[in-house]
Amino acid sequence: MPLSKQTWLSAVTKRMGRVCVTATLGLLAIANTGCHLVSSARHAIPAHRLDPNLFDCPRDDLAPLPYAALGQEKPMEHLIGPGDVLGVYVFGVFPPGEDDTPVQNRAQAVNQRYYPPRGTVVGPTTGLPVTVDINGEVDLPLIDRVNVQGLSLTQATDKIRKTYREADMIAAGRERVSVGLITPRVKRVVVLREDTPATPVALASPQAVDEVHRGSGEVIDLPVYESDVLHALAATGGLPGTDAERELYVIRRSPTIDYRFMNIEQLQTMVDTLGPESGVVRIPLVGCPDQPIPFTEQDIKLDEGDVLFVPRRNEYFTTGGMLPGARIPLPRDRDIDVIEAIAMATGSAGGPLGRDGGVLAGAGVSYMREPTRVLILRDLPDNRQITIRVDLDRAMKDKKERIRILPDDVVMLYFKPGSATLNSTLNYIPSAVVGLMIRDAD
Repeated sequence: MPLSKQTWLSAVTKRMGRVCVTATLGLLAIANTGCHLVSSARHAIPAHRLDPNLFDCPRDDLAPLPYAALGQEKPMEHLIGPGDVLGVYVFGVFPPGEDDTPVQNRAQAVNQRYYPPRGTVVGPTTGLPVTVDINGEVDLPLIDRVNVQGLSLTQATDKIRKTYREADMIAAGRERVSVGLITPRVKRVVVLREDTPATPVALASPQAVDEVHRGSGEVIDLPVYESDVLHALAATGGLPGTDAERELYVIRRSPTIDYRFMNIEQLQTMVDTLGPESGVVRIPLVGCPDQPIPFTEQDIKLDEGDVLFVPRRNEYFTTGGMLPGARIPLPRDRDIDVIEAIAMATGSAGGPLGRDGGVLAGAGVSYMREPTRVLILRDLPDNRQITIRVDLDRAMKDKKERIRILPDDVVMLYFKPGSATLNSTLNYIPSAVVGLMIRDAD
């Protein structure tokens, strides 16, 4: 006797239900084994077995260097050198035939980018202006050139007075000689910044990569004893912004250095391989508290023609696998671990029903077992690559599994083999049963 359509569908449904239950129990057993069937994960290193100190110093442990170390120590007295403009007065000789003492004033524009910014007038001084030449000498009337390099103003006054008296140019007891400083010598340097000074703060999604940076460049004159990294930064916008590296480079002007095609990688290579002979000095702005300051006072002094370079920060990690493909900037001042990286990529590190609860609206099965395997591809300093395997189930309980994400890491989210089979089957079986029922009902 032939079965009615309703009876046949009921039998098929019961049989398929038994198949689904049996398959589901088997797949659950497979899913819980955590077996490693994916070839890309077979030789990966478990994250909890890696020593955290194997890689660079954690950002959370870095501390800003004392900013005063970026400036040079100023001597108690100004020491004369080539380029200084002195005010020299010798009674009856320089200037000749004047009884009144000449007074010099130097005006300074209010908006001039020049140090020291002390108003519109920088100090009155007595005497006529005399520039110290490249040899450290001054040319005065009736006597030979006088070398005043390295002398204080008081010492230079005594030396000029003694020279005129020995030449019998002034009478004893009438040695009215004075030497003052009108304009200190300056060092002209170039400051190139790849960060964006004074940019308005704007919020952006983690996947948004800002590839447009304005940058800036300025030529500034810094007086002696203030021609250093600290004053150069203060004159051009302050400390580097969050879009800049926390390090600077001082590039010395030298005819022996090949400056062609120079970029940040080349600068760092020159510092590592040649050291001081490279003509490039790296000035870090942060460091590990247990380490000494890695530069000297001579390193932060800027000379004529030097370039202070502020490089742009270029630290990203890349996502893939079940995560949306993106190139995401790393925070500058703190570390993130693998779970935080997944969250920044708008993924889910745990929970059923996929990455969100949106599947409930469609009445679908979606993921009954969430993805819990992460593979991290990491480049080593010697240009080798390692693969690190992270178990997110274990990461919820073991902090060692929550490995730090470093620049240029590739973070890929996957299912474990058992979970992938379970989810695929549970999504396929209901669809197959419904299709069979509709076809036979017709």
